[in-house]
Amino acid sequence: MFQMNCLVCLGGLWILSMALAHATIDICSAKPKGLPLPVCVYRNPNVHDEAKPSSETAEQVPDSTNPRVWELSQANGRFALSLFKQLAKDKGAEGNIFMSPLSISTAFAMTKLGACNSTLEQIMKVFEFDTIKEKTSDQVHFFFAKLNCRLYRKKHNTVELVSANRLFGEKSLTFNENYQNISEIVYGAKLLPLHFKEKPEMSRQKINAWVSEKTKGKINETLPEGSIDSTTILVLVNTIYFKGQWKKKFDKADVTELPFHVSEKEKCPVPMMYQETKFQYQRFPEDGVKVLELPYNGGGISMVLVLPTENTKLSEVETQLTLKKLSGWLNATTETTVAVQIPRFRIEDSFSLKDKMEAMGLHHLFSAEHSSLPGMVANFTKGLYVSEAYHKAFLEVNEEGSEAAGATALAFLGRSLNLNRESFVANRPFLLFIREFTINAIIFAGRVANPCKSS
Repeated sequence: MFQMNCLVCLGGLWILSMALAHATIDICSAKPKGLPLPVCVYRNPNVHDEAKPSSETAEQVPDSTNPRVWELSQANGRFALSLFKQLAKDKGAEGNIFMSPLSISTAFAMTKLGACNSTLEQIMKVFEFDTIKEKTSDQVHFFFAKLNCRLYRKKHNTVELVSANRLFGEKSLTFNENYQNISEIVYGAKLLPLHFKEKPEMSRQKINAWVSEKTKGKINETLPEGSIDSTTILVLVNTIYFKGQWKKKFDKADVTELPFHVSEKEKCPVPMMYQETKFQYQRFPEDGVKVLELPYNGGGISMVLVLPTENTKLSEVETQLTLKKLSGWLNATTETTVAVQIPRFRIEDSFSLKDKMEAMGLHHLFSAEHSSLPGMVANFTKGLYVSEAYHKAFLEVNEEGSEAAGATALAFLGRSLNLNRESFVANRPFLLFIREFTINAIIFAGRVANPCKSS
């Protein structure tokens, strides 16, 4: 039985041209009618694009933003938190978590291009693509392209947010030309033939080397040994890489080693960074959290930190967290002078996505019996399925800023305290999100439960 391995990871920028007529399309200025259609489309019977949005919804759409792009960003955000909760179940309360939900959504959206029947329907529902108010599923790719154009445009010379996609296919097979065309036009994913049948291990090493290159050496060995064998047909790769400088840097002279309280019984020393200045900040006593937003240079990307109050467990915050609640917190923050203390840390996370996706309702894509992917390989409409999906992510936070790839006490040593000022002391487990804040697009999400493990 043939199988398809789907790879999801984090990394860097890749752009290649294609010697086909479709390659002349500028996706950032293209219209939906200018794009080829995938082999199958799905219509959500409960979404009607003719219906006028409510005044509440209309007010939420940012200026100069396509409403459908906004809806896709929100769908990705809801998926991000759903997946985060699945990971939290597996990791337990004291495990670090870091991922790029946007990278994962992109990889499965590329898979959706070749899907039909219940496989297509489940992808649409699990990733909430079916909440976008358009008639059919083929429009999702157009709005993904528009979202990518907005996210990955250059924001500042000290900020890098770049993405790369690629298809690696068995050299002896012919892949659907339409699938290749759309993959390259919308996602920039060119097909590279490899000898999976004859040289599976060498193929695995080549794919891992490509990922490492695109993530500037931060993501290595994404595909573990044994993940590629002679039955592999296709590997899809999405990488995303981010490096940004804080708009307001921390001074290295203000770094002090202090205890981080992993749990009630465990603590460990970490280098804690400090600064007191104005940030977007707010306390939410009813939810038991403080929310702080640290902007990067460039005016578009920020890191959001959600810190439970001393009498609140992080697990309680995670259980109740929804995109609506997170967005409400962020909308309620105000510019406030805050004494901020956060750890300098580095975390790396890797996991299989298959069991998480199945728990969320994506069953048929991973089933040799039920998978329907007729739009990928020419003259090969049955027996193709995704055997496994992998994700690996990296984050480093220091005084200068953050580097992420995929393919954190009221007593300050040596300081006089101003008891009237607000303080944000992340000396216990907290949540973090790296987002593009003009459209609230969650690019990375994580939990820093024990920065001592990898700091």
